[in-house]
This record gives sequence, structure tokens and C-alpha cells, in this order.
Amino acid sequence: MKVNNLVQITLNADQEKYNLDGDESITFIDANSYYIGQIINRHHGWITLESVDQDGNWGGVVFIRENQIAKIEDNTPVLHYYATASIYDPFHMKQLNASVLHWDFTNIYDLLINASDEHPFITVEVNTGVTYTGLITQLDKNEVRILEKNETILEHYATVIPLADIVCIDINSIDNRLFVQYLKQNKNYDNDLELAEIYFDYTFDDQFGSFAIGKVLKYDEENLILESLNELGQVESIAVISRSHIAHISEDSEKLNYFNYLVKWQKKNNSFDPDHLERSINLRGEIKSPAEVIEDWPNDRVVKISDSIYHYPDRLGLVTERNEEGFDLKILTEYDLGDVSDHSYDDLISVDLASSDMIKMQRFVDYHG
Repeated sequence: MKVNNLVQITLNADQEKYNLDGDESITFIDANSYYIGQIINRHHGWITLESVDQDGNWGGVVFIRENQIAKIEDNTPVLHYYATASIYDPFHMKQLNASVLHWDFTNIYDLLINASDEHPFITVEVNTGVTYTGLITQLDKNEVRILEKNETILEHYATVIPLADIVCIDINSIDNRLFVQYLKQNKNYDNDLELAEIYFDYTFDDQFGSFAIGKVLKYDEENLILESLNELGQVESIAVISRSHIAHISEDSEKLNYFNYLVKWQKKNNSFDPDHLERSINLRGEIKSPAEVIEDWPNDRVVKISDSIYHYPDRLGLVTERNEEGFDLKILTEYDLGDVSDHSYDDLISVDLASSDMIKMQRFVDYHG
């Protein structure tokens, strides 16, 4: 069953093979290491893919070296999700991609010449699975040099990437476009939106991407409610967070200044809160703790939590059992209900009161029963 003419492409570089006893081996594919989109063209050993991002929006154009593809699928759980959802174009990418889709090239050197002329800020993936994002500064038939993006600045010294190592080139993505526009404005942004970085006391720093970023909407001595932002400066969730797990809060950083720019851009573009999460939450009354939220959460509604014990940035699932100390969560992994994890209320960092991820997964669960 082909879904909306979309395909899922996995590269050889994004697979990990594990040897078992004898000659047997298994292949593991990272859940996020694939590209979703429509194949527009196959040209001189390259596939041209008009991409769809994880939020269901049209993205940039991805050129993929055909002989480095592990598999192209048109029937996967992720694609089944997209069959239940509408694909939107809030950033007018269809129009912005039009000229890129008609580039003429016979090899990767020609392809990167086109990029240098029109969209020199690119993301490339090499045959080890490593990705680089930055501005093309030099190009010859053997290598490309880019000034890599480092948080909110460009590095001073170029990174050299052999053309033979490149397996994928992402052109014209919205996050890269926004970053370039930010640099071109040459304007100093302050944190006048009063955004915050919230750091936590768990062991693993990759949880919450090292910290949560957003606006504190309300707080008391024990908990706070955070409007969390995604990497494009859009509302991705409204969560209640236990202050006992907060190590510190920062309201002064270059990243927060950059997110002030992103939020203002999204609001001007009418794309700041695409799932209308702000409308769905009533902030009046006392703040319920994460444990109290879980205690009252309907068993048939998807919930998203963060737990200080588990090495995950978050977990989506259905609450199956509760007791005085904690609860069990049937985990939704790759758009399918999987294992059950047990959680102590004392270990809960946060519970989303509303989130884009929960809306998407609830739609999928309701559709597929």
C-alpha cells in the first residue's frame, strides 16, 4: 500500500550491523535515521526527494546518492501515520523548492555548483553517518569546504569534506533558511520575550536536548508550567515540570536571543502555534503536580512524560496501571504500542498537558485501533 506517494529512504550509513555467533548478523536502524518525502527524479545516480519533516510539513529538497541507499519503502508504520494526517506547507516550501527541483547536473560537483549559486547554506551527510551544516566557501572537483554552524554562529575555520564521501545533500530546509536570515539581519536580539533555558538534575545530558527551552507560563513552590519550543521556535508542548528536578534556569544566552528571533518570525508568519496548544490549556487554579496529572489521565489518551531514570528524552504511551508509588506506561514506539515501562512518581520530571506529538500519536492510535 503506497501512502500519499510518500516513501521512506534509509541510507547504508544509517544502519548498524551487529555480528552474532557464527555468520549471523542483525541490522539495527536508528528510529530517526531516514528521509520521508516524494521522489521527484532519478538523475545520474542521484535521487531527488522533496522532503516532509517530522511535523508533517513540506521541507527542503534532499539529493541522495542512489548507490548508498539501503532501502526505499512505501509501506511502513511512519508512512501509515502520514496517511491519517494532512501535510501542510506553512513555510511555502513548494514554491521555494521549484527552482531547486529543476537543477541540471551530471555529478556531485555540478550539483554543489548549483547550491553555491542559489542556496550555499546546506546540510550534508557523509558515508559514516555524520552530518555537517554550514556555508559553502570553496569547491573543487575533489572537496567542498564549509563554515560549520555552531549554535548561533559560524565557525571561523572551514571544514573540508571530500566529495566522494558525501551521500546526501539537504538543500533549502526551513531551519537553514531561518538561520541564514538571522545572520543576514546583522541585528542583536535581546530576550525581551522572557524565554528560559531549564536544566535538570538527571544523569544523562541528552535528555530534553540538554535543556528545555521555552516560556514559563505559571509556577508555584513545587511545579511550573512551561510552553516548550521546537527547534524552529514553534510551540511544541505545554508541560508541567517538577521543580525538584530542576538544577538551574537561565534567562541570558545567545541561544535564547536566537529563539526570540525565531518566535517573532513564526508569529509574523502565523505559524507559531500550529496545533493551537495555547487554546487547549486552562491555566486558572492551582498547578497540578506531574503525579496528580497522571493520576487523573484517561487510560485511552496518549500521554508524554520525561523520567529521570530512563535514558530517553521523552516517552509517549498509554497509562495501564497505577498504584500509590507510580504507574506503568505502554510505550508507543515507531507508531506502534510496544513494551511496558514502570515509573515512580518521584522520578517524574514532566508531563505534557498538551503537545503536538501527543496529538499526532493519538490520531494514529484512534485510526488504527
